[in-house]
Amino acid sequence: MDKEIENFVEHSDFVLPGIIIFLLVFWSSFFLFGFSVFKISTGLSNFLFDRYILFKYTLNYQEKATLEYKIPFYRNLSLPLKRKFECNVKYFIRKKIFEGRDNFVVTAEVKLLVAAAASQISFGHFPTIYEHFRKIVIYPDKYFSGTTQRYHLGEVQSNGVIKLSWAAFTEGIRVKNDGVHVGFHEMAHALKIEDSTLHDMEHCFMDKTALNEFHKYSSERIKSHIDEGFLREYAFTNSEEFFAVTIEYFFEMPNELKRNEPRVFEYLKQILKLDPLNHQNPVLK
Repeated sequence: MDKEIENFVEHSDFVLPGIIIFLLVFWSSFFLFGFSVFKISTGLSNFLFDRYILFKYTLNYQEKATLEYKIPFYRNLSLPLKRKFECNVKYFIRKKIFEGRDNFVVTAEVKLLVAAAASQISFGHFPTIYEHFRKIVIYPDKYFSGTTQRYHLGEVQSNGVIKLSWAAFTEGIRVKNDGVHVGFHEMAHALKIEDSTLHDMEHCFMDKTALNEFHKYSSERIKSHIDEGFLREYAFTNSEEFFAVTIEYFFEMPNELKRNEPRVFEYLKQILKLDPLNHQNPVLK
């Protein structure tokens, strides 16, 4: 019997090609089907999770009124997007430890406004709570950093801590059109770290092509920078600071950023999946 099979294989022109074709079809079908199942199951789990947190995390009337009064981004959203924003804010608050330093008292409003800043710049990637960052430390004013040996208004540490000066943070909320908002700035750094932290569930959500092009362009802008222009000088410290500073402008002065730095504006739209000029429906599909 073995000899008959051996003779059949040796004298058949179609057996080997047939086996190869069969294996190619089999594995192609397996990978295609497996990937489809993965995509469907992932999409379904994300959909169910979104519905779950939308049901579970809600703000009370006073919290909504505070956002309505102090956060223009929230105030202008359509009703369905307002509900999503509220959910993300509450979800963020529940998952973080807030700590006051130098006798600063962390109130419910402090938590709400910090969470709103974080939620605003990450809103195109809903839900995002910066899970790598466990603790938010707040000082009443600028503070001295033992790490850098200088005074700071904010700081993002790779060990999962975000530090903020409350005086600087509230000034950013009060003055809405100067391109300076320490909350957006530090949360931009945190969001970038979150995107690249592979051991967290939240990662690789930014458009990598747009992000790479942004950093290529920012490096060119920094090298060629000579005198004062539209962006403040701190943006030209390095590419990471260019990213954080331009995000401040993106939300506080979007028209001016688009006019003066159109490429930056378009890159940030793709990276954040947001168009701040579309007030009611800023989330890009």
